[in-house]
Amino acid sequence: MKPSKIKALKAKKALLLFPGIRALTWKGTVYCKRKSDIELINATDDITSDFECHELIHVRQAESTKDSWFRFYALYLWYWIINLPLVITGIRIPYYFIPFELEAINNEMFRKYPTNGPVYQWKDFKRIKFKDKYKLARRYNNLYKPKMISFKEFVRTVVRLSIENG
Repeated sequence: MKPSKIKALKAKKALLLFPGIRALTWKGTVYCKRKSDIELINATDDITSDFECHELIHVRQAESTKDSWFRFYALYLWYWIINLPLVITGIRIPYYFIPFELEAINNEMFRKYPTNGPVYQWKDFKRIKFKDKYKLARRYNNLYKPKMISFKEFVRTVVRLSIENG
C-alpha cells in the first residue's frame, strides 16, 4: 500500500528487530517488540502517544519520497551509512542523526503534525554537514547527556536551532 493511502496505523508483533530498535513501520503496519506498544497503537485510530505519532511521521516521510516505501528505506539506509563514522561518539549516534529520525523526534509530540499529508522537515535536517553532526554529537555527550537530558530534548532545542540558524 502506498504511504499516501495510509490513514491509521496497525501494529503487530515483530519476529525479529535489531537490538535497540523499538519498532519498524512498513506499509502502515508497525512491527513492535513490546506488547504494550502493540496495544497502544491498536487501541484506537487516533494518535494517542509520541510513539504512535513518531511512526506515523515516518509514513508521511515515505509519502514525501515520491510515495514510495522502497525509496524511503533506501534513503534511510543511505543516511545511516553516511553517519556510520559517528559511531566513535556513541553506538546509537549514526541512527539518531538520520534526517528522518531527527524530524520524527522533533515533531512527535505534535499529534496533528503527520495528519495533513507528506512532511518535508527531514530535508532541512539532511543539510547538516557531517562535521557539524560530529560537533553536535560531542556536545550532546559532553554537556547534555551527563545532565540527564534526553537526546529528544537535545534535538528539540539544540539541533533544531542549529538548522534554523544555518
